[in-house]
Amino acid sequence: MSNTMKCMLAAGAFAFAASAGAQTAKAVDAAMAGDVVTLTAKIEAVDQVNRTVTLKDANGRVRTMKVGPEVKNFAQVKAGDELVMKHAEAVALELKKGSPGRSAVTTTMPPQAAPAGAKPGVATATETVIVANVQSVDTKTNVVVLEGPGGKYLPVKVKNPALIKDVKAGDSVEVRYIEALVVEVVGPKK
Repeated sequence: MSNTMKCMLAAGAFAFAASAGAQTAKAVDAAMAGDVVTLTAKIEAVDQVNRTVTLKDANGRVRTMKVGPEVKNFAQVKAGDELVMKHAEAVALELKKGSPGRSAVTTTMPPQAAPAGAKPGVATATETVIVANVQSVDTKTNVVVLEGPGGKYLPVKVKNPALIKDVKAGDSVEVRYIEALVVEVVGPKK
């Protein structure tokens, strides 16, 4: 996977969230928060014929997984390589008094695969926009309960209490949830 693709996805969710936040700067209140989680597993064994890999995670658990034909460049995977998964999330919350809006899911970056001959990898990003009514705000636990599309209730944990200080039950909010995923096989650490 190219460095360009890795950089784009590693920062992609946050860059996209930042631009979403910049676009909503004219609103009454707008703020965002985000996280990146990285999981790494060492590839202990590779069975090219049966398309399986045996992985050992950071806790020492070992599991063998079947690799489907959609994974390109499987022949490049060797024992000793590492499987690295980076999952980035960013949430932008905007207070919109009396604005019904619309909820939608869009793919901001269709899946991008590693080039031919490289080790396997894929990167993708999606954005979900939910317009919801605030049912309750718990400032002690920083949880906002939203009534979204179809009357479904969704508790949202907010890391930064400043994001919800002016939000109250009955308000209409727009929540942008940006999610990016990078999965790649990298050579062994030297």
